[in-house]
Amino acid sequence: MHLPKQYSYLQMDVDCVNKQLYDAISESDHLIKDPSLDLLQSGGKRIRPLLCLIASYFGERKTGETYKLATILELIHMASLVHDDIIDHAAIRRGRPTVHFQYNKLFATYTGDYLFGLALELTADIEVIQIHQLLANTVTQLSTGELNQLHKRYIIDISLKNYLRKIRDKTAKLIATCCQMGAIVAQSSQKINNNLYWFGYFLGMAYQITDDISDFTDPQEQTGKPQGQDLIEGYLTLPTLLAMRDKKVYDHVQYIFEQGPSSSSHISKDTINRIKQTNAVNEAIIFSHWYLDKAIERLKPLPNQPEKQLLMQMVAYLRKKNNSQIV
Repeated sequence: MHLPKQYSYLQMDVDCVNKQLYDAISESDHLIKDPSLDLLQSGGKRIRPLLCLIASYFGERKTGETYKLATILELIHMASLVHDDIIDHAAIRRGRPTVHFQYNKLFATYTGDYLFGLALELTADIEVIQIHQLLANTVTQLSTGELNQLHKRYIIDISLKNYLRKIRDKTAKLIATCCQMGAIVAQSSQKINNNLYWFGYFLGMAYQITDDISDFTDPQEQTGKPQGQDLIEGYLTLPTLLAMRDKKVYDHVQYIFEQGPSSSSHISKDTINRIKQTNAVNEAIIFSHWYLDKAIERLKPLPNQPEKQLLMQMVAYLRKKNNSQIV
């Protein structure tokens, strides 16, 4: 993520975390090191470690512990990406071949497992028991979210509640934990800790909804994948769920899903246009804005310091992106 000049000190923090990530992975066996370094160097935004770093400024900072936590959180995120790409049959990640596409599924599975294990190894030196409990709970929910998504693949009758639960487990919980852990390690007050956790949760929900909307609005030239990739892979996200209130769209998606994994040949620009014409994308944006409004509410009680303004800018960035997706 590009940081404004006034937050150059945070960029130095991120650079330190990047170095710790590089050092940790570089000590791995070369079979694991090469694909892991490739993923690390592929240009991720580092949103999760950055949120942990920002949160640590709302208390008495302990730089060494904060950097280690931010490193652990990014390793967990990296591991989840490797596993997610296997489940989604994704060939490209950030413009580069995914681990399973470049090697094979079994190799990618072990690579993801190794990154989780590396995160655990680094966690062993942290003395705060609450952090161990939070990490364990977060990884459990992350795995539950992935399994829930896989289990619901090509199933047409998915409720809105199930979708929201899935993105909570897959995305929002980890982002919330990043904010909370930064506050815990800085020994922030319980009130600040709680507000940062819920800020991260609401931001994470809005972030995933925005990403799901982008799947229908961002051009293939920008993303490297066709519009409607989630639908092609058999997953119902918010825009499609809302669009399926139109019986014609429901029947069309049902027909596609009945074809199973071979259904990609039946998903065309016409399918995507049918969904867009229902106003579902604009309704999904309203959902995202609701979560962003809730995130702002959680920021208001925080102390007025530069880091609070940066968190507000993150919300504004997502809101602007949503508005650019209106169809």
